[in-house]
Amino acid sequence: MGDAGQLIVRRYRLVRALGHGRTGLVWEGRDTLLDRPVAIREILLPPHLSETARLRLVQRISREVRQAERLRHPHIAAVYDVAEENDTSYVVTELVPSRSLDGVVSGDGPLAPAEAARIARMVLSALRHAHAAGLRHGDVRPANVLLAHDGRVLLADFGVSLLATDPAFARPAATGDRGRRGGRDAETYLAPERAFGRPRTAAADLWSLGATLHLAATGKPPSGRPDEVPGELREVLNGLLAREPRRRIDAETADRLLAELEPPAPAPAAPARPRRTRLVTGVAAAVLLVCAVGGWAVLRPGGEDRAGTARSAAPTPVKSTVPPTASPARSGQPVRRLKLKWHTSDAGWRAGVPRGWTREEGPYSTSWRSRDGKASFTVEVTAQRGTDPLAALRGAEEMFRPSAETYHRLRLKAVTGEHGPAADWEFTWTPRKASARDHLAKGVEYHQYRRVISTSTTTSVLTWTTPAADWDTLRPTLVKVLSLFDPSFEPSAETSSSPFKSPAATPAA
Repeated sequence: MGDAGQLIVRRYRLVRALGHGRTGLVWEGRDTLLDRPVAIREILLPPHLSETARLRLVQRISREVRQAERLRHPHIAAVYDVAEENDTSYVVTELVPSRSLDGVVSGDGPLAPAEAARIARMVLSALRHAHAAGLRHGDVRPANVLLAHDGRVLLADFGVSLLATDPAFARPAATGDRGRRGGRDAETYLAPERAFGRPRTAAADLWSLGATLHLAATGKPPSGRPDEVPGELREVLNGLLAREPRRRIDAETADRLLAELEPPAPAPAAPARPRRTRLVTGVAAAVLLVCAVGGWAVLRPGGEDRAGTARSAAPTPVKSTVPPTASPARSGQPVRRLKLKWHTSDAGWRAGVPRGWTREEGPYSTSWRSRDGKASFTVEVTAQRGTDPLAALRGAEEMFRPSAETYHRLRLKAVTGEHGPAADWEFTWTPRKASARDHLAKGVEYHQYRRVISTSTTTSVLTWTTPAADWDTLRPTLVKVLSLFDPSFEPSAETSSSPFKSPAATPAA
């Protein structure tokens, strides 16, 4: 097994392990020749293989990867190289800051039919390109569909998909784990004929695409029950999931049916009117993940760095960001900011947050909620470099719009700050249904402001949500909270030894 810092074939350096799968280890790496980040999959062959079987499998992997290197398509995660050192094979691919589709569905729930169709159509375009070049994927499944931070949808694992179903890597499935991540996920999305040893075909890839679309829209792999499929998707899913290959619809028909379901392009934002301008951010708690390849390695915001303790230090306001806009106060009276206090995470970020609000530690974020439970402020920080903040928010908007009964974008633009590239997204919306998890009520209009900040080592997402009726009252507090956030705070020994004992410990109210 490789070690961090190891140089493979005097070119590819292993930086850090991202995740471990059934067939090996995925690393964040560096191509020292081209000076670019890459993902490196270290193939760990089963120890029981004979020398002949091992050599045959290594040759097969090399041949498949070399063929996949020829594929260049906007919806295919690029395959760069295959190398061997010390009897271990390494597959070098594009490093994609992203979320895997199964991670999105697992964390956020099924997608709206139109959004699921949009993603499926992009994956289909990748398959059509590969099929035209004479290549088959063989392992199309939600874990291999990556939703990149820059808005792209990518199909990963070309060249190494053969490992998912190779008998050398077979293992018994635990009871009840079929179709779950970590269980027999690969087998769940294989076409029926593949279970009988038939080769990879274009038709088999299309069946797997249908199974992936089914998961995206329902949250579950296919079960044969047509009533669990949204009506808009039944025709295309029935066609793709036909048990007999000769009865399945072809790629052209699938593309036409999916195109009919795609959401219309968003209308350009209306010019802002000074007397009505209001500031909002998105609703769905945006979760940024890093998927190295095939959905193996996922780094969620705050997954490694969410817990924190409070320390004191002087505030460091943002010097040149675009502040939230506001509509005139309805009461005609001056609106005062809430009193704030510091919260400093052990992971190295700090925020000024409203006093009296309740802190909630989520699996990937830290939130503060008002006493009445209606307003919230959420911080998500992930060790992800190179994020394009504006592209990330545009992608989040595309995924969010179908979940809103009404949606009005107020702002989506890049801003300038002292910590690095940033972008703001502000909008109002009315949820289609209530959500106890997000404290959203059906029929209530909400206002949200979301800021993404990219530094040389992290990506931060700040989300402020209130009922639209409370926006003007809480806006001054939001402006201050945004200005105080520091994604890379390093407390001095003096301040960390006596939190909240000096006057500077609390941001000015």
